[in-house]
Amino acid sequence: MGATRLRISAFPTVTAKSEIGHAWQPPALPKASKYKASASHCFEGDTVEAIGDGLLPENSKDHSIPRLTWWPHVGSREWVQFDFGSAKKITSAAVYWFDDTGAGSCRAPESWRVLYRESERWKEVTGASGYGTKTDAYNRVTFEPVQTTALRIEARLKPGFSGGILEWKFIEDPNK
Repeated sequence: MGATRLRISAFPTVTAKSEIGHAWQPPALPKASKYKASASHCFEGDTVEAIGDGLLPENSKDHSIPRLTWWPHVGSREWVQFDFGSAKKITSAAVYWFDDTGAGSCRAPESWRVLYRESERWKEVTGASGYGTKTDAYNRVTFEPVQTTALRIEARLKPGFSGGILEWKFIEDPNK
């Protein structure tokens, strides 16, 4: 069978105590966001919870962590949002775009903006510092503080392409 000369000289020991073997480390599980995530659409093989699971991507093509994509929607306007449950004062947001150039049809969006919920209406934040669409990096935008129960990113996808998010974070004003 091809293994007649195979010799095993040591059997690895997996244990909780590293002094008598190799300590076993359970795989890191994503932490669930404490806020409810939702989206205009999420591809069936992805998850909305990926936008706030705290897993940092190695790059924009990172397929090793969960993501949200709007596939197969292309060239459309899409959104993701966090509902907080109670009012929070938010001062900035940062998004890490999923872009699988060379492997698929997702790209960083053509444009995007941050909206907040006031009563039952969505309003764009004011004083935004600029909405970047760089890949392989967080794109951070600061704005005049908003007091809100929900925050939303609205993205305009590039014509002929879809898009997605690997991670989204925002900063709460501690002096709310």
